[in-house]
Amino acid sequence: MTRSSYAAALLCGAILVAGPPARSQSVLQDPNSAVNSPDEVAWQLFIHVNTKAGLTGNNALFETWASDSDTFTLNPQFPPSPAPLVLRPPIVPSVGREALQESGALLPSVPPNPNIGEESRRNKATFDFIVQNNLYKVSGLRAAFGKVLSFPKDSIEVKANWMPVSDIPAFTLNRVTLADVPKVFHVNTGSDGKQYALIAMHVISKLVPNWTWATFEHQLNPARCDILGCKDKFGAAQPDVPPNRQPSRGYQPCTKTAALTTLFHDAKWDPAFENYCLKASQVDFTDNTGLDIRVGNSITEEGFVDRASCMTCHGRAGWDRNGRPTSNAGFDNGLAPLGPLNPAWYWSFSASPPIFEGEAGLTRTGTSADFVWSIPFCAIDDTVTPPKPGRCLGK
Repeated sequence: MTRSSYAAALLCGAILVAGPPARSQSVLQDPNSAVNSPDEVAWQLFIHVNTKAGLTGNNALFETWASDSDTFTLNPQFPPSPAPLVLRPPIVPSVGREALQESGALLPSVPPNPNIGEESRRNKATFDFIVQNNLYKVSGLRAAFGKVLSFPKDSIEVKANWMPVSDIPAFTLNRVTLADVPKVFHVNTGSDGKQYALIAMHVISKLVPNWTWATFEHQLNPARCDILGCKDKFGAAQPDVPPNRQPSRGYQPCTKTAALTTLFHDAKWDPAFENYCLKASQVDFTDNTGLDIRVGNSITEEGFVDRASCMTCHGRAGWDRNGRPTSNAGFDNGLAPLGPLNPAWYWSFSASPPIFEGEAGLTRTGTSADFVWSIPFCAIDDTVTPPKPGRCLGK
C-alpha cells in the first residue's frame, strides 16, 4: 500500500532502527492521522522512542540517539553504543528567568528544582541533516543564511527530564517508596554514577511540515495538570482533566483507554513506561476560533506553563547573518510567544501588514531553523580560537 501523506513515513515503518511502532486500525485507515488524530500518533511515537534497545540493559531507543553533546561539536559523531546520561539544567526555566530579569519583570515565585536534569536526543535522520548541512557550527549557519531548510520526514527529537531516584519519594508527595521507584519510573544511570528517574518527555516528529508536538509526564508528578489541565482524547479514560485549584497537590492516575492498552500490549519496553501520561499534543498555532493554543509541561516549562506553546516557541528558532540566535530561546521582553509566527522575526519590511511572500520592501533578517531550537542555541562557535561551545552541552 502506498501513501502520499507525511504520516506514511511513520506508519509504514520508515522510522529507523527499531521498525514501525504499534498502530491502530483507525490510524491505518487515515493517511492524515498525524493531523487528524494527534493524540493517537503521539502515543505511537512515545511507544516507538521508548522501545527497548538491545537485549541487555535498560536503555530505551531514544537513549541510544545523539545528544546535543554528540551533535554540536567540531567532530559530530552519532553514538556507536549507549552511554550514561549526560544532563544539564532544564533550558526553558533557566533561560526564561534570565529573560524576566533582563526585562525587570517578576520572577516565578518558586525557583526551578536544581536536581532536575535535562537532555535532548535526535535520531539518525535528524542528526545527519544537521551535520550534512553544517548546522552544528557558526560558520555553517553563516553559510546557510537565507536558505530554506526542511528536515526529512522521518526526523524525531526527544527532550527528556530526569531526577535522582533518591529525590523521587519526596517529589511525589511520598506516593511512592524509594524501593518502588524503579518499578514505576523508567530509571537509568547518569555520567555521575547516580541513578535517575525519567519524569517528563517532549517528543517531536516531522510527520507534518511544522512537526508534531507532544509532551508527557509521569502520573505522579505533583503539578502534572496544573494551570493548563491535561488533554488526551485517545489514551486517557478521562480525556480532559481540569487543573487543581491549588498547585502541586497531585492528580489521580491517568487511567488508560482500552485502545491504548492494546498498543501497550505489543510494546517491547520497560513496563514502567505505562505509568506516563500524555499532557497534550499540538499540531497548530491556534484553534478554529483563533485562540492561541498553549501546551506546557510542568517540568520542562516550569514557571512558564501559562505562556507555553511548543509550536510557537520553536517557530521562533532562527539565526541572523552572523550565525547568532535572533532571540534568547524565544523569549522577548521577558515573555514567551504565543500564536502564529510573526514575520518580523525573520524579515524587516517597509510595507504595512498584511505581509506576504514576494511583497516589495522585504529584507531577510533571520533564517528559520525549521523549528529546531538546538541549531542556533547550541551551535559551536568555530569562528573564534579556541572554538566556543554553545549553551546546550551536558555537564
